[in-house]
Parts: sequence; C-alpha cells; structure tokens
Amino acid sequence: MHRPMRNALDDAVASVQAIHDAAVAEKPDAVVLCHGGPIADPGDVRHVLANTEGVAGFFGASSIERLPTEVGIREQVEALKAAKG
Repeated sequence: MHRPMRNALDDAVASVQAIHDAAVAEKPDAVVLCHGGPIADPGDVRHVLANTEGVAGFFGASSIERLPTEVGIREQVEALKAAKG
C-alpha cells in the first residue's frame, strides 16, 4: 500500500489540531473529525488520533471504498502476471 511521507502526515496532525482548537474556541461542543489528504489508511488514522487532543474520530470516504479496492486489484493483477511465468 502507498504510504504518505511522514512529514505530510505530521503536517496533517498540526492542521487537524489547529482546526480543532479554532472550532472549539468558537463552539465548545463542536465535534471535530479528521479526513482526507495523507490520512488514507488505518495506520494514518491511528497516528493522527494519537497525536491530537480532542479530535473525535475519522470520516472515511475514498479510504474506505476506493483505496482498498485499488490495493486488491493491484494484488490480483500482480498475481496474474506472476502466473504467466
């Protein structure tokens, strides 16, 4: 699976935390989720949630429906190419 560069993920951590802080400053009961950019797989989500405070979770879209399918298709194509010998 494609892994984003760690600095891009750490930049996302800083951005998500800043968004959270700004949101709760305006509306203390705001629910803040992370989503998109380099946050693409469960490891990325764990990293962001472990390194932020107050972020309620992750909103998945392509990371749930498109990216896993791409990985499965890529693995299947590689297996078929390898079977060719």
